[in-house]
Amino acid sequence: DSVIYQWNGSVFAVIQNILTHGAWDWEWFSVDSTNFLVVANFRNTGGNYNTDSVVYQWDSMSFITMQAIPTQGAVDWEWFSMDGASYLALANYQSGGNNDIDSVIYQWNGS
Repeated sequence: DSVIYQWNGSVFAVIQNILTHGAWDWEWFSVDSTNFLVVANFRNTGGNYNTDSVVYQWDSMSFITMQAIPTQGAVDWEWFSMDGASYLALANYQSGGNNDIDSVIYQWNGS
């Protein structure tokens, strides 16, 4: 699991545990005043690098699953905007013993 903490004025306190699979990276981003977190899951408990990484949306109380994205040994996400559009860039690392893996750029479609 990964743990989400919130500053309470004096210390960081746990607000949520989220199931992850060898998480390497978290990226926070905001689109149209909606807050998101995306996790790069490296591999699942069976050692398989082909596992979903997940986008979570803040619902004012906790982060809820918004979208699962198939990844291959994901190691990094980066959010960026360009020409008024929002994007997430995914760095895949490997699938099994193969490191010749495409990385992917996703564009926010507004839903």
